[in-house]
Amino acid sequence: MEEKRKEAVQAEEKVVVNDYEFSPVPDDKKNTWKDQVFVWLGVGFCLTAFTLGGQIALGLGFWPTVAAVLIGGFILTIVGCLVGAIGARSGLSSTVSSRFTFGTYGAIIFGIINALCNFGWFGYQCTFFGSSITSMFQMAAGIEVNLKVCIVVGGLLMMITAIVGYKGIKTLSKFGVPLLFLLVIAGVVKTFMLVPPGEVFSAPPVAPISFASAITLVVGSFIVGVSIVQDFTRYSKTVKDSSLGIVLRFSIGYPAVVICGAIFTCAFQTNDLTDVLINVLGFGYVAAFIIVVATWTTNDNNLYQSVLGLTNACHGIVKLPRWITTAICGIIATILGAIGMIDWLVPFLNILCVVVSPIAGAMLADFYLLKNADNYRFELMDKIPKARADTCIGALVGCLVGFCMNEPPVGFGVPFMVRFSTVVPTALVAMACSVVVVLIVNKLMDRKTGRTA
Repeated sequence: MEEKRKEAVQAEEKVVVNDYEFSPVPDDKKNTWKDQVFVWLGVGFCLTAFTLGGQIALGLGFWPTVAAVLIGGFILTIVGCLVGAIGARSGLSSTVSSRFTFGTYGAIIFGIINALCNFGWFGYQCTFFGSSITSMFQMAAGIEVNLKVCIVVGGLLMMITAIVGYKGIKTLSKFGVPLLFLLVIAGVVKTFMLVPPGEVFSAPPVAPISFASAITLVVGSFIVGVSIVQDFTRYSKTVKDSSLGIVLRFSIGYPAVVICGAIFTCAFQTNDLTDVLINVLGFGYVAAFIIVVATWTTNDNNLYQSVLGLTNACHGIVKLPRWITTAICGIIATILGAIGMIDWLVPFLNILCVVVSPIAGAMLADFYLLKNADNYRFELMDKIPKARADTCIGALVGCLVGFCMNEPPVGFGVPFMVRFSTVVPTALVAMACSVVVVLIVNKLMDRKTGRTA
């Protein structure tokens, strides 16, 4: 079996742009959490996080927003650490690991969902990139540049580091994250110089939402990233390294950015971060440049992870190198951005909560509660069944529950379940239902076959 593992790794080593998408990451290619720090922060330091913070602040006001963000970040951290440990131990990407959870056919569905979700995020963030470029031209020479053209050009450029893979993402993050950090700190300081802190902290909600809905938005904004965090933790030397990185990302870096977005929105009553940093606060060209780089550090992650999902879903069916698949996916997702994905943000986040969190729940139930951790090994790939009833049924039931808790057009809008979603975040309910059903179905299957625990 060890010989099979070495052969697979050696075959991938021959690929010019290799990222071990089908085999475990070799031990000598893994990193400590310190080596990965900018990768973790690069994902959390994203412009959509600022926008999300502003949107929640408009619905709750400042201090309730802080509470919702911290609770949501804590939930993401716990789930992320559990899921991330799977990648750190196996060295495998999320979609390869999902074969052990759902079987080979079930993993194909997981890969496709993963790809579609990250397509959406890539297209959504392309709009920020395009907006920043148009602002730069407007300030520099008073030239009006077509927004859609900028979105398309930006999307194509951001494919570059995604094509290179993890190494490209790591290199860009080392450059972009410190710049955005300094810009945000300067922005917050200048904001409090222009607007008294008391006015910022006491700003009333404009479009009220429930506290649970706010937590759901926070969790939903990164539930996809949490569910497929193995794509990065497979490069961690130990489970401790992956866990420290996830804490840094979801308990510190990401909440800080979301809260800063809330500060800007409460201060200036606008959720347009680009306009606030470039024009209102007067950072001009510097802000525009850093926003472009910051968008790049996040968006290459989205494309990278979507392609990992798609290449594994199509493994053995479509034989294209990963870099070609990345180019094709990047073009399609860029088109989605150009047609206005920014207008679909809230429904999109809700759909991610509904679909992805039950999938993560099924994987966690299998790995930890059913105690199948020892089965998540590359040497056992040949023994994977085509489909597993317990985990697949659990994920489907979790999705059904989640859809019932959402109003149309996102869900079915079952009245009492919709009311329940204002008390408990939909993502958590859907995930919990998935875990419970996996355990029940597995127990029933054991009884039917006469197996003992």
